[in-house]
Formats: sequence, C-alpha cells, structure tokens
Amino acid sequence: MTERLIVGNLDCETGFAAHSWSSVVPAILPRPVLENISAAATLLRVFCAEGDRLWTPIAVDADRLSGPPELARPALTGGPLPTENTGEVLAWGETESIAALRAGSPATPAYRQEAPLAETVWNLPATCAAAAAGVNDKRFCQRLREKLDLALPASRVLKSLRELEDHLENEKNNPELSGGWVLKAPFSAAGRLRLIAEGPGAGELELKRARNLFDAHGALVFEPWLERTSDFGFCTLVLEERTVLLGPHSLETDTQGRFRGLAFSPSPTGNLPGLETAAGAAADAAREEGYLGPLEIDCWSWRDSRGREHFHPLGEINARISFGLVGRAIIETLGEATGWSSQEPARLLIGPQQLRDDSAESIELLRPAEPDGCGAWLERSSSA
Repeated sequence: MTERLIVGNLDCETGFAAHSWSSVVPAILPRPVLENISAAATLLRVFCAEGDRLWTPIAVDADRLSGPPELARPALTGGPLPTENTGEVLAWGETESIAALRAGSPATPAYRQEAPLAETVWNLPATCAAAAAGVNDKRFCQRLREKLDLALPASRVLKSLRELEDHLENEKNNPELSGGWVLKAPFSAAGRLRLIAEGPGAGELELKRARNLFDAHGALVFEPWLERTSDFGFCTLVLEERTVLLGPHSLETDTQGRFRGLAFSPSPTGNLPGLETAAGAAADAAREEGYLGPLEIDCWSWRDSRGREHFHPLGEINARISFGLVGRAIIETLGEATGWSSQEPARLLIGPQQLRDDSAESIELLRPAEPDGCGAWLERSSSA
C-alpha cells in the first residue's frame, strides 16, 4: 500500500493570499509562528494510520506525541514541502502547492456517510485551489453577510485609506464604534495581519498602519471591535449535492481574540438562533464558488453599548480543515478506548501548559517542549 501524506499547512492563508495576488512565492511567517503552528498541526495525526507521513512547516520531535495507542504515531517530517507524491494527500488547506502535490495521487474514494470522521475526510471530493482561496477571503464572507442581512453594525469592505477616513467620519456617532474598530487583511489567521483601534476615530499611528495594510493587501474588511461574550464554531462538510451539518462547539480565546481551544457539548443550538441556517448558507455559497470539502464558520455573542446581548451567526468562513473537525475526530476515535462519550462535555486545549484545568480528568496529546512550548490536552469537563 502506497503511504499517505498528511500536510499540516496551518500557514495556508499565505498560499491563499499568493493566489489572490498572483504571486509566485507565498510569504513566509515568522519562525516563532511557524514553530507554534507546526506543533499544533501534529493533532492531524487523528486522521493518520500507522505508516502515514505527517508534514509540518518545521519538524517536530516525535517524542512529544502522546496519548493512547488509538492515536497513530505517523512519521513526522518538516522543511520544504515535497514536490512529488504518488499516494493519497490530505491537507489542512487546499493551496496551489497542495493541488500540484495531489496531481500524482490516486482518485479519491467515494464518500460514505457511515464511515468514522477520521476516515471520512479522506473520502471528500477534491476541490480547486482557486475556489478555496476565494471562499477563505474575508471579503467573500463580508459580502455574504450583507446579502443575508447579517452584517455587523458599520462593517464593510474598504478599498483605500481615503474610504477608511470617510467611513470613520460618517460613523463617528455610531455607538457600536465606541469600543473601537478592527481592520482585517483578506487572508489572516490567529489574530495576524489586522489593525485594532481603541476608539471610534483614528490617530496618526492608526492611519499609518492602515495605509501599510492597504498597500500590502488591497481592500480590507472593517468591523466594530465588540465586547464579545462567547465564541462558537459550526463544522460542515460541503459535498457536491448536499451539505453535512456536523454541529457546533464553543471556542476559547484570549482577550485579543486569539484561539486557545474548543469545548464540545451535546447541547442543542436552540440558544444560538440562526446558526444552522448561516452554516448552510455559507456551505451553499462555497459550493457555488466551486469549493468542496470541510468548512467551518465562526460566530459569537456580543454585548452592545446599552448592555443588550446579540448573537452574530456568521463571523468568519474557514474553508479548510479546522480544529473543530480535528476535535470531533479525536473524541470519536478515543471514545471506545477511553470510555469518553461524544455526549459528554469535553475540551480540546492547544497552547501553553497554563491553559489546563488541573482538577479535570485529561489526556495529554502533545507534550509541551521548546522551542514553541505548545501542548495539547483533551479534558473531560462537567460543563462546556
């Protein structure tokens, strides 16, 4: 059997950006960022079988892999992405480099709904890199929000510094900008490539940084910086003729909105109005764009200037594998071996040791170590 390759390209947004700008070579993220995402990418081994290879931008010490034997120990590789491959390929994000690597791969097996999630991802229809880049563009999401009447107050796509200044002047009395605003590059992740202003206006420093963002990335997405009270995600699988709704999870972030983990609960989505509808609409829009494969939307609850709670069902579209999908596969894979049920609340934590709840029952999946200090744990929780 030809060995399979799993590509942990958690830096895929640079490939999407390169496609959008018709750039030959994607940008390279700072080494500390690459070290962190490489460590986190080892969780993709939930989709591996023994004998598979798992590639990350920077090689990770295989001795850091932990957890029960039901999680495979693939051969870890790093450095330049291979240019040739004859086996099956599964990637975090479908960039042009992945499409080229996939050219020599065998045909994708037929999708089987009854198959375990860790197997299902290998059987999803292939998509094209151009469609993946288009759907992951934050401007695509903003246009869809406007079409569905789900746009945040004062949010819009801005093409230039002059448009930003005019927009801030026109919205200067908007109470939802009292907490500030954020300007986002079309392709970014984990809080990178954005400008956050702490008030409704813009000083000299904010305008300088905004100019640099416009010069580097073109049109940007403007949003109010809101008091977010809860963050969520919803996983789907976009097939040729239908969408498979996998369900919601909670997202755990720091004060700057950077991802720190997920919480899974069997609770229904009744307290998240419009979430399933928004997830289905995002999947339909992605399919129309030509994208097929895993897709997750991010969403959140927020509190306005009068203290009223709101739910925003379509925050971002991630047309790729996500940690929501990874977490679901880990819980499903380890369920029988550990006695954990998918109907029990659980948390998947990714980051420094301090994230852990020492009083909770947990399984270590990745041992923290230098240079990144990143670990991963699956915790059983009394609430999620």
